[in-house]
Amino acid sequence: MDSSTPAAPGVIVVAEPTLHRLLQDSGVPWHVQPRQSGVSAMWDSLSGGHLDSRSRVLVFSDSQAADTPADRAERTQVARAVVAMAHAGAHVFIAEWRPELWDGLAEDIAEAARAQGVDPQSLTYHRLAPDRGGRAVLETMRPVLSGLVAFPEQFGPEVDEILSAAPGRRTEPVPGGPLPTSEVLPVEGSTSAAEPVVPPAPRTPSLPPIGVAAEIAAPAGEYPPNASMELLSLPKRPGQVTITVTSSKGGSGKSTASVLLAGTIALASAQAGRPLSVCLIDLDTRDGQVASLIGTFMPTALNIRVQPVWDEERIRRNLVRAEGLGIDTLLAPIRPRTADTVGPEFYRAIVRSLQRMYDVVIMDTSVQYLGPLIADVALVESDEILFVTTLASTAIQGMARALREMTAPVDESGLGIPREKIGIIVNQSLANVGMERDQVLAAGLGVPVVGAIPLATKDVLTATNLNRMHDLLEHPVIGPAYNELARACLPGHVLAPWQGREAPAEAAPAAPVAEEQEPGDQRRRGLFRR
Repeated sequence: MDSSTPAAPGVIVVAEPTLHRLLQDSGVPWHVQPRQSGVSAMWDSLSGGHLDSRSRVLVFSDSQAADTPADRAERTQVARAVVAMAHAGAHVFIAEWRPELWDGLAEDIAEAARAQGVDPQSLTYHRLAPDRGGRAVLETMRPVLSGLVAFPEQFGPEVDEILSAAPGRRTEPVPGGPLPTSEVLPVEGSTSAAEPVVPPAPRTPSLPPIGVAAEIAAPAGEYPPNASMELLSLPKRPGQVTITVTSSKGGSGKSTASVLLAGTIALASAQAGRPLSVCLIDLDTRDGQVASLIGTFMPTALNIRVQPVWDEERIRRNLVRAEGLGIDTLLAPIRPRTADTVGPEFYRAIVRSLQRMYDVVIMDTSVQYLGPLIADVALVESDEILFVTTLASTAIQGMARALREMTAPVDESGLGIPREKIGIIVNQSLANVGMERDQVLAAGLGVPVVGAIPLATKDVLTATNLNRMHDLLEHPVIGPAYNELARACLPGHVLAPWQGREAPAEAAPAAPVAEEQEPGDQRRRGLFRR
């Protein structure tokens, strides 16, 4: 059999190069994936599509980071990965190079299982003894994987030679064959070390992917089976507000608007002495920009998606803190090809979970406003919808089409979104560019303009390129505009007025759309009636 064919079971190796080479050169017809330098690298490769997510065999090591400051942290990551993969139905092996540390690693695995809501006694994982040579390793794997892949009847002498060259390890294999049954690792709760872990019945590779999981169809209930009903059964936080930021045209600045609105709410509420917790979700799964704006790209929504339960602890563990902005973020997958893995059912459960964890949830979306992530999740789950446009005629025309589709009744093939939930943000606002206030309002089909963000191209571009978006919260013209917008979005919460540095009189560009509104009136009559 050609080991590169799709029928060959995939093997992920998060272990030393010699172990990786042993599995590659063993003659077993499996598909050994590129070696991973650590557990974090494995998760990155899975979420980025660099590893076969349908792999069913995983080999970890207790010593990949030995003799480095990262050793303890890596073994903790190994423990968590062992739980996640074994619980997902994979065949998990751990190479034991340092027997004296084995009890500690076993306890770490049990602790990780309890933290993930998994019964430690339900896990099956297997112990390899690479110091006994490559033959012993392969013979230990043989009975476990007999229903998955055919092993050669005999292995050549080269399999022992490969492991004898392991750097920093014993140079000669210990005499003996595979680990005896009594040395197969018992999980916590076994009555004695002599009790083996009973290998599971042979499995066929028909399970959903373990790294980038296949979309799980919703059961008879409302949520996928991974959703934490304990969390979802809680009430929303008092006064909770969920906001969607969307647009019909790329380049309108909606991601910048989402980031700065989230940061402004966090800052102004803290300055008022009543801090609000804010989470920003990048719902643009094919071209997310939030990670670039904050300068951090992992973990992403995929790291939650592969968890056995989407409870508060696992969700928080996979959010990214943007310290300068004072907000948490849920980042979109890195690669567009994995976008379908985190579909509407997943995000609906996560959005509702975050509504029970955060005072304010903001969703930054794509321009595909008719797509299910926006039409069926973002727009429906939001209390407020901000539609971002520039004063370019093409943007205004696109806004008119989008708002018509969004607000038209369902029986007229629209989305049926109430107009009172929607407000328009005019971004990059300038006077005397051939687009007047009346034209914007006419295109808005009765939807009010609730904010105008003055044009400050150089400063915004600099902050974006340097990952210093928080600097814009104190910008003399950008900062006050977002402070006003935040107060329009959260009339039921106390937010401090803008407290940044004042702008020189000649530095503030005009924002004609905002200036020509009747002060305060448009916001009270239009956006976000309470």
